[in-house]
Order: sequence, then C-alpha cells, then structure tokens
Amino acid sequence: MPEPIGSTRFEAQRLVAYFVGGFRLATLIQMVPSAPLALSRTEHPLLAAVSWTAALGMLIGVAAVAIARRKAPGPRIAVLDVAVSVGLLVAGLWTVPPALRFGTWEGFQMAYTLCIACSLAGVRSPKMYTALFVALAAAESVYLAPTVQNTAGVPTAVGNLLTLLALGPFTWICAGVILRLGDKADEARDYAARIAREEEERRAKLAVHNGTALLRLLSDESADETTRKRLRVQAEAEANRMRAYLRGAPRADDERTDLAALVASIGEEHSDMPLTVVADLAIGVRLEPGLAADLAAALRSLLLNVRQHAKAEQVVVHAEESADGAGWAVTVHDDGIGFEPAPETYGVGLRQVVIDQLSTFGVTTEVTSMPGLGTMVTMVARYSKTHGEES
Repeated sequence: MPEPIGSTRFEAQRLVAYFVGGFRLATLIQMVPSAPLALSRTEHPLLAAVSWTAALGMLIGVAAVAIARRKAPGPRIAVLDVAVSVGLLVAGLWTVPPALRFGTWEGFQMAYTLCIACSLAGVRSPKMYTALFVALAAAESVYLAPTVQNTAGVPTAVGNLLTLLALGPFTWICAGVILRLGDKADEARDYAARIAREEEERRAKLAVHNGTALLRLLSDESADETTRKRLRVQAEAEANRMRAYLRGAPRADDERTDLAALVASIGEEHSDMPLTVVADLAIGVRLEPGLAADLAAALRSLLLNVRQHAKAEQVVVHAEESADGAGWAVTVHDDGIGFEPAPETYGVGLRQVVIDQLSTFGVTTEVTSMPGLGTMVTMVARYSKTHGEES
C-alpha cells in the first residue's frame, strides 16, 4: 500500500529512493569512460560486451524505477539486481585480468557490487537482506581470490572485501533509521491531531454544558418569575460565552480579576437560591483572566448542579486566601441529598468544567459528599508570590 503523499514516511522513502538512484547514476558516470578500453583489452570481447551492457542497463533501469516511483526498489528487483551482480562477478573471472581488478574501472565489477549492496535499502526483511548480501560477498570473494598470488596481496584483497562488508550494512541500517524516523514523525503528527480533536470536543462540551442545563431549568414551568428572571440573565451570559467560542474569539487579556469580587458576582447571579457568599478573606487575591473565566464557569456549573439535583436548604460559597499568602481556596458547600463521590460517576459539569479545566491552571479540586449529608467541593490553588499577585 503506497504511503500518502505529504506524509513524513513518504518523504523518507523518497529520500532513500533518490540516494539509491543517485548512487547508481554516479557509478554509471564513472564506468562509461572506461568501457571502450576494457572491450579492447579483454580476451573475451563478446562476454565483456554482454557484461558491460547488462551492468549499464541495470544501473539505468533500476535508478529510473527508484526515482520515478520515489521508493527504493523492493525485494523482486533486489533479487534480480543481486543475481545480475553475481553473474557479472563470475563473468569477470574471464573478462578481467587479475591485475586490472583493483584500482581501475576496466574491472568495474568491484565498484558495481558495492553499488548494488548499497541499493538494497528497499529490502526491509533482515533475513532476505542477509541472504542477498551474503550472496554478493561470496561472489566477490571468488572474484578476488585469483588476485592473491602471495601474502603481499592479502591485505589489498581483504581491504576491498571489508569495504563491501562495512558500507553495505551501514547503508541499509541508515536507510532503516530514516524510514523509522518518518514513521515516528507521522505517529507524532497523528497523535497531535487526535489530541487537538479531543481538546476541541472537550471545549465544545464546556461551551454548551452550562447553557444546556439552564435551558432545562427555564423549561420548568413550576419555577417562579423571580427564579426565571435570574435564569434568563445567566442564560444570556452563557449564550455570549458560546458565541465567543463559535467565533474562536481569544480570551480577554484585561486586568487581573479580584477573587472576592468574582465570587460575589457569581453569588448575585444566583441570589434566588438559599445562598450565602463569604468572600471577605479573598479580597486582594488577583486572578489572571483565563483562570478567572474558568473559575466563574466552574462556580456556575456547581451552583447549577445544586439547583437541579441537591434539594439543598442552604448553600455556602466561601473564598479565602491561604494563611501563608501563597494560594487561595474556594469552597461550595450544600446541605442537600449528597451522593457517593466516585470519579467515574461524575458528569460533564463536575468532571470537565470544574476538575479538568481548572487543573490546567494548577488548581486542584476535592469533592466530599455523603448521601443525606450534603456535598462540599473545594478548589485550591498554590502559587509563588510575586508582588502579591499570582504567578
């Protein structure tokens, strides 16, 4: 299955293909000038002509396929490539004198074999690669054997063989690393896209949760006019928040909000409830705009839950700065019916609007509840003090 165009894996494959094609064309360019001389010196001109024609044809053909497909040749072409190379090494036993097998392009077989070994990047099966490479190495050993007339010729022959044994696997490993990097980059891109989708879904839920709850409350015909008036005010605020979300409007970057003032304003919005707000101990605590907006949404969500489910006779919202001045706490406590506070049972409001969203600012949330004894939600922030403001 071809890789999608534009993926990093596709680009990695194209890079490897261009390397293979370029290597083969470079070998071709170096071989061609020596062809006439090689044909004129050999004792077997017909076999030499066939060898040169086969070598040049394979170099051009496989390079063209790699560049056109933008992918290194696969196993089938690799097997053909190695078979031709082995055949050329065997033919070279007759067409190339031992003295010309080192340091000349008349005996092109050594350089050609190295080129083929470095062209096996498209064979990603270790077993198949090993078999093909061993065949090349064995054929080259046979080709080099006649050049060793005495011990003085051993180092040169071994050195040439080691060049093949080192550069071939090194090229194959490097190609594998490049392809794996392409895979990892695509995986990272897919992961980032998935996280972005999940974050967008979460933001959508946050944007509509409180508004949906308010609509359900407004549809309750048993609510008195005062309560409905307060709910309409809250619904208008939520509608503005949803419109801002749909427009993609950035959060306001205005001055920091006083925690006590924020808690008091949320209390005013819910003044039809049996609600007591105690925020004097939070005067002077300044919240950054993003945190202020999310804390307000969290408090609205908690009070909506109390209104809908708690059946409370008394609700207290308490805010204070910590004794050491390095944080603050806001508590919402009701004397309603309570529940079993198992995290897996939390709804969207408590789990995402309160706990998850506030955690992005380092605010921890603790839920304490017991059936028949009410519920208490405590939101706590700790921060470094810098000129009396949150860092």
